[in-house]
Amino acid sequence: MLSLRKIRRRFEEQQRKLRKRPKLLTLTFYWKLITAPINALLSGWNKPRTRDLILGIPSIVTGIAVLYLVGRAKIEESRISVNYLDAAKRAVVEGRDEEAELLLRRVIQRGDSNVSDAKFSMALLYEKTERKGEASVLFSELAPDESRGNADAHKRLAFLLASEINTQSPEADKTRLHWHLVASNDRTSPMACMAWGRYFLATGDLAQAEKNFQLAVDQFPALWCDLGEIQVAFGRTEKAIASYRRAAAYLATELQKSPKDAKNRVDYAQTLLRLGDFVEARKVLEAGKTQRPDGPWNWLLATLEVSLHDLLVKQNASVSELLAHIRLALSHDPEHQGALKRLMSYATAEVEGNEELRTILARVIAEGKEPAMAHLAMGNLCWLEGDSSTAAFHFEQALSMKKDMAVVLNNLAWMIAHDERQPDLERALALVNAALEQRPGNTSFLDTRGKIYFLQENWKAALTDFETTLKQGGRDPRPVHQHLAKIYDELGHKEIAEQHRLLAAEVVDSGP
Repeated sequence: MLSLRKIRRRFEEQQRKLRKRPKLLTLTFYWKLITAPINALLSGWNKPRTRDLILGIPSIVTGIAVLYLVGRAKIEESRISVNYLDAAKRAVVEGRDEEAELLLRRVIQRGDSNVSDAKFSMALLYEKTERKGEASVLFSELAPDESRGNADAHKRLAFLLASEINTQSPEADKTRLHWHLVASNDRTSPMACMAWGRYFLATGDLAQAEKNFQLAVDQFPALWCDLGEIQVAFGRTEKAIASYRRAAAYLATELQKSPKDAKNRVDYAQTLLRLGDFVEARKVLEAGKTQRPDGPWNWLLATLEVSLHDLLVKQNASVSELLAHIRLALSHDPEHQGALKRLMSYATAEVEGNEELRTILARVIAEGKEPAMAHLAMGNLCWLEGDSSTAAFHFEQALSMKKDMAVVLNNLAWMIAHDERQPDLERALALVNAALEQRPGNTSFLDTRGKIYFLQENWKAALTDFETTLKQGGRDPRPVHQHLAKIYDELGHKEIAEQHRLLAAEVVDSGP
């Protein structure tokens, strides 16, 4: 226990401390409180460091103010960009695409932290408005080929690349698509599954392609066409037909919504062809040709007639009926390879029946149903049998009966001359000469004959046709110059040959 003396001593110490504290309610206390900073400033003025610090205070205050104002300005700029970005997104939803594009361009031009979002939104807008090339450029900026970027941009870019990939695409394109698919970190969304399916289809993995397409087909019903093709490859015919029917139902609905959508019309027509509905397919294609004459309709209509021809062959239809479809195919597209090859088959006895081919063709000519095509087939047959004079007669008859037969003869000549397995240059020459008799000086026909002479190494005859072709113009001059360079080399005129090589190179350099 503390003694009484110690307690008293502590009490006195506390009293002394209280007496030393300033008296808060006196004027002296407040005066000292006011004058203390001034006294400290005056006493430290003669010290250099203190003086420099005092003089620097305005600069410090100014710097802080500037930083504050800059920060506020950036925040305000960002707020404006965010407002533009939000307004652009609303405009896209409401279908005001031009306004949305203008707003997004403003954000991109401002160059603040919202640029990436604006570029991604702009790329989506380009994709929506069918400007896939421009969309691909922006997605590529956000999702580079050599490093990981925006995962969503990788996915959207993969989606665009997948729409153009096929089994014939270069390996570099397939590798690029695979990289963006991996970089997207997505294997489950319908969009990703569609793109993965396209990749596997292009690389020949049909099982994986089918698996991914089945996961995506609810959102992308057009994939029923691809599923149908895969099921045909696996021999699942009934399932393939069911898939094609679902595809046709979807595409028919889409075509009603957008009658001018050429791609949808083509897909629908091709699906109808797979289902064997030739009548409806023809209507769809002819309507497309009426709307847009420069589309692929002629080739597709020719393909339709060839498909009908092949079906009728299996049903043992008459030769006149078969030739009618070949005629129609070539009237749509005189260069259709499938139709030309089937026409040539009538000169090699690739026709079902018990009668000899010559008798069959003679009957068709006599019936008068398809005399022009029958004369052409008979001419080819006679040529193969070594009867060139009779062949010439039939070619002339075919030409006299059908206005566009000269084009067919020219195309047949080119095809026969360039047959990789067994080119028949003499027969090809006879065909193109018959075409030139009807249309002397035709540039395309002269070009074909020049190439046949070239393959025969008949240099002087080839020289005449190629120089006439070059003079008339209207065709790509590069291959003509290349052929003429070879011809003049063979004829010993090296200087002229070199000039033709230079002219061919100039055409390449000035090309697109």
